[in-house]
Amino acid sequence: MPTLDVLARVLGADLAPVTPSSPPPREVTGVHVSELTDPTPYLTGGELLLTTGMGLTGQTAQARAYVARVAGHGIAGLGIGLGPVHDTVPDTLVQACEAEGLPLLVVPAPTPFLVVARRYWSLLAAAGRAELHAALGAHRELVRAAAGPDPVPAVVRTLASAVEGWAAQLSPDGEVMEVWPRNRRATARQVVAEVARLRVAGPHASATFPVGGEDVVLQPLTSRGRLSGFVATGSPRPMKGPDRQLVLTACALLALQSEQRWRGVAAARASRDCVARLLMTGHIDAARSLAADLGLPAVPPRLRVLAVAGPAVDDVLDVLEPSPAPDRRLLPAVGETDAVWALLPPGDAEAVLRVIAERFPEAGALLGPETGPAELHRQLPALRRSLAALPAGTARDLADVPAAPSLEPLLAYRRSDLVATVAAYLRHQGQWERAAAELGIHRNTLRHRIATATRLLGADLDDPDVAAHTWLTLRSNGLA
Repeated sequence: MPTLDVLARVLGADLAPVTPSSPPPREVTGVHVSELTDPTPYLTGGELLLTTGMGLTGQTAQARAYVARVAGHGIAGLGIGLGPVHDTVPDTLVQACEAEGLPLLVVPAPTPFLVVARRYWSLLAAAGRAELHAALGAHRELVRAAAGPDPVPAVVRTLASAVEGWAAQLSPDGEVMEVWPRNRRATARQVVAEVARLRVAGPHASATFPVGGEDVVLQPLTSRGRLSGFVATGSPRPMKGPDRQLVLTACALLALQSEQRWRGVAAARASRDCVARLLMTGHIDAARSLAADLGLPAVPPRLRVLAVAGPAVDDVLDVLEPSPAPDRRLLPAVGETDAVWALLPPGDAEAVLRVIAERFPEAGALLGPETGPAELHRQLPALRRSLAALPAGTARDLADVPAAPSLEPLLAYRRSDLVATVAAYLRHQGQWERAAAELGIHRNTLRHRIATATRLLGADLDDPDVAAHTWLTLRSNGLA
């Protein structure tokens, strides 16, 4: 936008300064002509007000009141046209402008006010073209940075330079991932509280707020409807419109990078998902062959199943993939509608369960006992039932449960139907009516048989841990 000093310099004698001798570099928002004694209702601030002084008679009080009104409304300067009313600039007007600190300029006869207005608008058009050219150049630089070998740091550096401040990419939790200049990391960390507020507001919420002497703009990064992070930029107040457009362009480019990374992650997940499904359905040889073809880790001789229900499937997989054990290679995992099933080496399973419990305290997480790949598919039905019955916010390691009682007393008992009775009771999770209906007996008969089984086993079948291990033992022996 043209400034008063530039406008006076370009117009030369057609707009000569009176006081001060050198006009200040104030931005001029427009050129307005008025002969009203109070033109302020038609001013918005920042204008160069032109007048012939028709309402100024030379009285000191009148000049002071007029200048106080227009100066208080925030005009950039006052220009008086000589000829029609005044041959020279009234001394009272000069003194009033000096007292208010309002720049006073003169338009000599016979220069028409239209000359001043036209020159202003031509300067404004030129400034707009220059601003547009600079903005297009900055957008090109952002696109070029995004297409480079290390796009995220390059986009952040380019954005910081374009807004003449700093820029940072943040994680969804507000962690500073990239920042430029490097010494502004501490400043970038100050936006964490605002990040927490925006996470509550939704994935498309943005904010502008002051930090020190700067305006900070915080914009979300979204990919496939999910929040993938934030872009924070700080610049001297106020941030200009073209700079805000640059921020939006940078967000779009960084979101595109996130989408491309997600596609790569999705393809890898799909590969591991296929291997896991083969293992979980008992096709061991096919799973081993596919894992070798895809370059995945070999199926281990022993493994444990981790089942997680409650959180979004992708959120759980995001936590599982950057393994809690840094030296662990990724193993197959299946994302179902309401749960995630991950196959883990026994040595890593407990650490992974702890991480899941800490990251998703509201989830139900169940870690199955150690098993071989060939027995895995026989273990899953019982684990599914145990997961369904697991209260939210519970993380259970079945290896910590006391071992199931020996089945020998049941097998040696004179009634051959006692094992089937126990299996039905556990299958229906202690529901007397349903278990009795399956066996075709009265519930009192069922109660008598369960009491006998409890006495023979020396264990309480209503204890969830005992029931789970007893059920798995029955399943592994083909008795349920």
